[in-house]
Amino acid sequence: VSCLSRHVFAGLTTANRPGDEAHTRHMDALRRVIEMAHVVGSPLVRIMTNKKEQILWGHNGAEQWNVAKGAWDATLPLIAPAVDVVLVVETGNGTMVNSSYTGRRLIDDLGAKGILKVLWDPANNCWCHERAWPDGYDELRDGYLGHVHIKDVQVDTPRATLEVRRLGEGQLADQFRPIAEALRADGYDGVISLESVYHPGNGDFEAGFRLCVDRFKALFG
Repeated sequence: VSCLSRHVFAGLTTANRPGDEAHTRHMDALRRVIEMAHVVGSPLVRIMTNKKEQILWGHNGAEQWNVAKGAWDATLPLIAPAVDVVLVVETGNGTMVNSSYTGRRLIDDLGAKGILKVLWDPANNCWCHERAWPDGYDELRDGYLGHVHIKDVQVDTPRATLEVRRLGEGQLADQFRPIAEALRADGYDGVISLESVYHPGNGDFEAGFRLCVDRFKALFG
């Protein structure tokens, strides 16, 4: 078992505070999943982050009129009590960490490098228009990368629409191979998981898995 995944901290908002009822429930869930990780020998436990505020930093007027003031600073103390074991924080849709950049910044701002790492899902990062290669990958070099999820998508942010596609047929098609080559060249020794969430239009996820797994193995095996 490479990583135990629960949606710890997902759904919290910047109105929550460490120790309040909702935060306490998430911390209790984290303790239970850490206990399970010890039982099954999983080296990693995944966490998420609280709900996304769209604009966190700005300049030349945006800092006054557009930034969700204090949202990032309110996130840090929600996550900080969890960072006493090796965790990975996923780049997720709709969460404060939704890119490699924000994942790395969270780790740096918490002073948690080596304890907290990024579970990089480059397909999720497409929603915020962070290009996986080379931009997203470069943010995670030098010890920030802990686990990788692979799937392919096509996003249409203005129309609020996401389509999962067969691996190699979405907007990441030209980026998977250079990512795989870079992981090998950089000596990445963690796990790369096929996130099998594709079906070919008929709800048959097993068929979707079989349509993707050979391509996944050819790239990352």
